[in-house]
Amino acid sequence: MTTRKQLTLHLDDTTARALDHEAKLRGLTLSRAANDALKRVLIHDRADAIADTIKARLDRLDQRDLARGRDMAILRETLLAFVRVWFTYAGPLERQDDDDQAEALFDAFLDEVARGVRG
Repeated sequence: MTTRKQLTLHLDDTTARALDHEAKLRGLTLSRAANDALKRVLIHDRADAIADTIKARLDRLDQRDLARGRDMAILRETLLAFVRVWFTYAGPLERQDDDDQAEALFDAFLDEVARGVRG
């Protein structure tokens, strides 16, 4: 069983006529029509507004995530292109062993990246 609270409302003429009209249209008592109208405004509309706000925020987060993904793909491709160019044009080092030369080129590349990051 639901508990009900009795209220005394003082409505202006326009609101009272609108409430009376709504009650007659729906075949309800004035009390029930007023309860439904207040519930609609105070509870359901607020929940819908909160849901719309959350949806908008999630959409913005999704757009940011997509933008970050595109940025990361561009950075990855840029880095790969730079590595290819670096290893192509860096020129041989004095070492004769191929493994040592590859490791030295990679170390030189990492040193160059570190210098760029430091500014």
